[in-house]
Amino acid sequence: MHKDKPVLHGSFDFGRHAFGEDVEIIDENLLPVGVTHEDGTISLHKLNHWYRWRGIPGYRVGLLQLEERLEIHDPLELLEREYALSVSDTFWRKAEDDPITWKEVNFFHRSFDQQGFGLAMFSNIGARAGHNARHTPNNTTCGYHRKAWFRRNGALFLLKGGTPFYQQEPVNEWLASRIAHQLGIQAVPYNNEIYENNLVSVCPAMTNEDVDLVTAGDVLNSVHSDAKKFQYDDYIKALEGHGIKDARQCISDMLVMDYLMMNTDRHNQNLGILVDANTGRWLQCAPVFDTGTGLGCLVDDNEIFEQYHSESCKLFNARNFSHEILLDYIDLKRYDFNALDGLPRAYGNQLVKYQSTTNISNKRINESYRLFCKRILMIKNAAASVQ
Repeated sequence: MHKDKPVLHGSFDFGRHAFGEDVEIIDENLLPVGVTHEDGTISLHKLNHWYRWRGIPGYRVGLLQLEERLEIHDPLELLEREYALSVSDTFWRKAEDDPITWKEVNFFHRSFDQQGFGLAMFSNIGARAGHNARHTPNNTTCGYHRKAWFRRNGALFLLKGGTPFYQQEPVNEWLASRIAHQLGIQAVPYNNEIYENNLVSVCPAMTNEDVDLVTAGDVLNSVHSDAKKFQYDDYIKALEGHGIKDARQCISDMLVMDYLMMNTDRHNQNLGILVDANTGRWLQCAPVFDTGTGLGCLVDDNEIFEQYHSESCKLFNARNFSHEILLDYIDLKRYDFNALDGLPRAYGNQLVKYQSTTNISNKRINESYRLFCKRILMIKNAAASVQ
């Protein structure tokens, strides 16, 4: 289903969390992006991959704790509890004879047990969650880190934790959004707070009932991109072909942030486009999001500063290359990097502010500060060389 419009019809195996071979297209204009063969027929492999990817992955931090507290055996069980509903898009699955409507079930407006799931995901105090905690939009959140949706003053916000060792990623998300603000880049705004004795980042949803998020992975599947070659050109061509004419500039903006943050996790689910949920029209690049895995947040204190010459960059299907290569895809003349001069001190202060919760060392804060200063200097030098 896409809101109240049927899109596909066919059998479904709840044990395998998969559609059957008898699946048929009802409305090709509202199909999820990237689930067809080149001739327009349904690819069962792509469809089922798209569907299962909606669920909580098996590598989620704190998954065993979550399963125990929600009394489930597999996170994909949750996918079936609430019609596979998400707040990233407006697709869902229901039985043909089920009279329930989109207005009744969607989580953009419907209340849910946010505190129950939040405690099950984040709390250090062991307790079984109530039945309602298994019926939330959190059943369809992908990604490694602990996370949970909350509704505040009528709007949806995502709380996301960091790696248990240092909890540095939430502050990095905060920093990335400040970089974007200073450079005039469209990015999701992040703030920090403490939830259940965990440092978390907090950001508003970029989607709503009228706007779906489509990941780069699905975009590339839609154009049948060859995974054996670097997929940058295929992605740009796909977006420009659907009317997103500033695609190259949007990627430049994202890569400026990745370069400065030394982001190591820009895989195909961490960028994408926004699509009109009523017509399927591609609207624009999604604002930059998920830039927290960087600035040495995963390495020991003594290794942080040396990360500036590491080969740990990730982009589309490319892995383990130097961040310096990103400069080839950045319009360096467009940005005023002097606007970043006050951010290293602000970053250091933010790390200190939450030090009593994260317990990171003064040395770690200093080394992270030094690395960020180094990155700003390096991109300034690169920009100067092309003037």
